[in-house]
Amino acid sequence: MAVRVRCFAKLNLFLKIYGKRADGFHDLVSLMQSIDLADKLLLEETGDEGIVISCTNPNIPADSRNLVWRAAEMLAEAAGRPVGGLRITIEKNIPIMGGLGGGSSDGAGALAGLRKLWKLDIEDKQLFEVAARLGSDVPFCLLGGTALVSGRGEFLEPMPTGIAETPRSFGAFLLIIPPLHVSTKAAYELLDENRERAVSKWDEPREEYTVAREGWMAAIATGNLPILFHNDFEQPLFHAMPELEAIHTNLRNFAGHALLSGSGSCIFAWYPMVLDAMTAVDRYPALAGETPLVVFPAGIGIQVESD
Repeated sequence: MAVRVRCFAKLNLFLKIYGKRADGFHDLVSLMQSIDLADKLLLEETGDEGIVISCTNPNIPADSRNLVWRAAEMLAEAAGRPVGGLRITIEKNIPIMGGLGGGSSDGAGALAGLRKLWKLDIEDKQLFEVAARLGSDVPFCLLGGTALVSGRGEFLEPMPTGIAETPRSFGAFLLIIPPLHVSTKAAYELLDENRERAVSKWDEPREEYTVAREGWMAAIATGNLPILFHNDFEQPLFHAMPELEAIHTNLRNFAGHALLSGSGSCIFAWYPMVLDAMTAVDRYPALAGETPLVVFPAGIGIQVESD
């Protein structure tokens, strides 16, 4: 038996980062949205022992550094069974180190796919608990759609009016993929250093969550998403990487707004009308090495299929 999984990328439409916690993570409040750009996993049981990973992108680690590998080990441990022989093939379509959650989505896809492959009697609640231990973005990638995320990423509140309730009926994103990579670890270090130098006041996450929730409920209902676009990573990253700021400025001048996703490096704009997005991708004055493409909101984070 083999199981195939589509693992959808995500965008952060809103991202506020708070102080570092005792466990080394940061608290956050974020409005996250799945998009139809997706990696594909093929999960197969073999007669051998251990895990074998192959990937279409040679820059992706094929050992325990890969979240897919760690997902298999953690799920097997939670289920009280050995990993056994497992072959995982990754078709990589989501850009790496782009702030699109590709690694997290693959990890979430491995959890959901292996539950089916191994015929595990594990409820969603337990699967989400494993996802939260695997990585901060993994729970959202497992859920998908449109959700307000808090804690270090483990608390999820699906938005009652999702952007992708009807496929392709509610606008599209113009996504710019730069020839730049941004390490999440380095981005957090820059953010912390920037705030320490500025001796800035840390906001209260609970108050921010309430404000963000009310604002995004209205923005989603009206389709006026850019009015609330925000990302705390932009200021420190643009200061450290002028070439990334230039790409952001280029898109902002073209579309009227632009936002960095996650810890970067991908930048996007929102078009309420799909036709406008399709026109924009052809007219966008790309800088050297950029790849513009149109992506659509997705109502799911993971799609599991069997052969």
